[in-house]
Amino acid sequence: MPELPEVETIKRDLGELVVGARVEDVEIPSPVLVEHPSREDFVRRLRGARAAGARRRAKHLIVDLDSGDALVLQLKIGGQLLLVPPVKEPATALMLVLRLEGGRSLFLRDETGFTRARLLDAGELERRFEDLGPEPLGDEFRPGYLREKLGGRRARIKGLLLDQKVVAGVGNIYVDEALFDARIHPTRKANTLTEDEWTRLQAAVKENLRAGIEHRGTTFSLYRDVLGRKGHHQDHLKVFVQAGKPCPGGCGGKVVKEKVGGRATFLCPACQPEDGSGEAVRLEFG
Repeated sequence: MPELPEVETIKRDLGELVVGARVEDVEIPSPVLVEHPSREDFVRRLRGARAAGARRRAKHLIVDLDSGDALVLQLKIGGQLLLVPPVKEPATALMLVLRLEGGRSLFLRDETGFTRARLLDAGELERRFEDLGPEPLGDEFRPGYLREKLGGRRARIKGLLLDQKVVAGVGNIYVDEALFDARIHPTRKANTLTEDEWTRLQAAVKENLRAGIEHRGTTFSLYRDVLGRKGHHQDHLKVFVQAGKPCPGGCGGKVVKEKVGGRATFLCPACQPEDGSGEAVRLEFG
């Protein structure tokens, strides 16, 4: 599933390659794509509008239009937004086609069919995002935020970090990586974390998201950028999908896979003791 780094990469591509272009025509091959407004209004309001900007909120991709509307896409598990040309025109799993001036097109395809689109005015957009937590790379994610927000909670720390009302845009991949770097077991209750652990965890969340953006996202199967390229952060993951491999922390143990809150979870039991005891040696990973 595209998380913050993957959506941020697509947003930056759109800003460079698509912003400024006018939408000449709209095709909607998928009957389930558009959630708001009606299919007819969606086409009418998009056709003739110009892309004025691109941004991201949590895992939502937003294309601002010169009409004042915003096209909001949730790429869910397998959504791909591809610019044709230079990408070869896809023929399968199409959900939306935006014909742009100059002979180019944006193709939205999704083999899973879960991607959804909305066309919202300014008021609708504000209401859509009003319950989301702060952006983890923004100023509101200030030092001490996680401790202040979660320090009294008895719930498991992994589930709390995945809650988009707590912090926006962070998903399974980057939570597991951050918890490993902070040496915190995913099932630890938030109210058992120490001041030092909160500090390490908040820093690890930011560090891992920044690394994911630098590497243009993580591709296991479906994720692609606007030019159809895979990300390469998968080559830098320390524990996620690394079950059975030696722990990169040098503890001599191995990465294991568990299920936490119904989610596949990867960790090193030696570096991330379940009871919070002990202090593993912190290493800097490239």
